[in-house]
Amino acid sequence: MHMKFFKNPLILAILLALLSTACNKKARTLSVDTLDSLKLTYQQINNELEFSWTEMMMDDDGKLENMRRILQEISYSGEYSVVTHEGLKKEVEGLAALRYDRETMSNSDLITNYDDKTNTTMSGLMEFTTGLPQFEHYPLMGQLLQEVFEADDRVLQYRIQYDRAVKSYNQFIEENEPYLEQIANQEALPPKPLFELQE
Repeated sequence: MHMKFFKNPLILAILLALLSTACNKKARTLSVDTLDSLKLTYQQINNELEFSWTEMMMDDDGKLENMRRILQEISYSGEYSVVTHEGLKKEVEGLAALRYDRETMSNSDLITNYDDKTNTTMSGLMEFTTGLPQFEHYPLMGQLLQEVFEADDRVLQYRIQYDRAVKSYNQFIEENEPYLEQIANQEALPPKPLFELQE
């Protein structure tokens, strides 16, 4: 009787599936201490991600704001080309719309386009500003220009810092994939894109 029961391939397959499910469930169960530790690590990594991104965007926002302030100072300074001024103003305002976010940065062309447009606008702004006959009488213009280019020099370092946080995040979710539902209340989390080019 028992031999016939286990010789039935359908019943045997069901038993094996149930056994496999039970084993997997057991393998995915974490101790309270281990789960708490993983949750803390996950939170710390997310905090670092948020901090790195926010700091980078705030610095870039400051750069754009200083470019606006330069154009505003020019409008107070006296004689200047209104056509060039308005053209640069539109370019500066257009940069914010072109900028990537945490999702769209997976398209490297968007990053390249934003960087190219920013460099072109900065160069045009510097040429226009320093070419004004009254430029030397408005030291704030020079100061703001310097701050713009200093902020641009920090872009690479901010991106390296953000990528470092992303790599930690991606490694964590890959290594702890079976436990993500317990750690983050999600069965799966996609990896986040990096600034550096992927092979």
